[in-house]
Amino acid sequence: MAFAWRSALDRLDERLALARLAAGPERPALLAFMFHVLFEDEAAMNRHEVDPQQRITVRVFEQFVAYFVAHGYTFVAPADVLRGLDPAGKYALLTFDDGYYNNRLALPILQRYGVPATFFISTHHVEAGQAFWWDAVYRHRHRHPLPPAAQQAEYAHLKQLRHPEVDHYLVDHFGAGALQPVGDLDRPFTPTELQEFARAPEVILGNHTHHHAVLTNYAPAAAKYELAACQQALVRLVGAPASAVAYPNGNASAAVRAAAVGAGLHLGATVQAGKNYLPFDRYGVDVLLLNRFLLWGDQDVARQCALFRTDFHLKQLLRFWRRA
Repeated sequence: MAFAWRSALDRLDERLALARLAAGPERPALLAFMFHVLFEDEAAMNRHEVDPQQRITVRVFEQFVAYFVAHGYTFVAPADVLRGLDPAGKYALLTFDDGYYNNRLALPILQRYGVPATFFISTHHVEAGQAFWWDAVYRHRHRHPLPPAAQQAEYAHLKQLRHPEVDHYLVDHFGAGALQPVGDLDRPFTPTELQEFARAPEVILGNHTHHHAVLTNYAPAAAKYELAACQQALVRLVGAPASAVAYPNGNASAAVRAAAVGAGLHLGATVQAGKNYLPFDRYGVDVLLLNRFLLWGDQDVARQCALFRTDFHLKQLLRFWRRA
């Protein structure tokens, strides 16, 4: 009964949100979007080499970019945001987290439409050629599944650990080769590949910590080290530090924000969904804690994009009333 009620509320919320969008213009805002893995096609996704995450193929990504181009959005880089955006404008900030080599598949689309994207890099993985922990877990559990609740608990547990503890868990549970990528799909860029990729004018590199560290698990000094170590590695790799950070798992706090500022970072992205309304100062938008939306490749792309654009959600209103 509760599930049926929530499903009905979701459907009503979507209908009202789309009706509001059709009835009048959008409020000016920056919409930021977060991607991770990019698959060449469905067949690549079905090889089970990498956690499919949001199941985004090249075709889906191009549909998404084309939608926002067609609806009059200006695509921006972190430097554009930091210089200041026209408070009457509609903007999109494209971001990719982690540093997967498969992200190179986005470049022809970015070039075709003339839009930039920011790629947040976990630099230790690039320098060491190390796989990401969630892919190691995904591959192992695909072969040796746990009950769903236990599998969810394993992911939740690993997100609470610091990076040496995560590595120890993987080796202890899955063997000495757990940290090795299995192919081009799950591996990070190599240093040479990242240098070549970063030469494209559409590509901006950002900070995703050195070890993909969930920073709220770390003492303030250690969190600052993770951010500063990534900055230093980016200098080694491409000659310049980043101006923007995406906090792994979206975890941020006052101490993490201060650590980001101390590492020379001026823009930060979370995983909280929502529009960043303009002008930022009027709506209390903290440029170091920007919201980002997730697109899902197994759902209708145009419908999701329309819902990202809308300024009315019944569920948000109901939550506000319950708090009042």
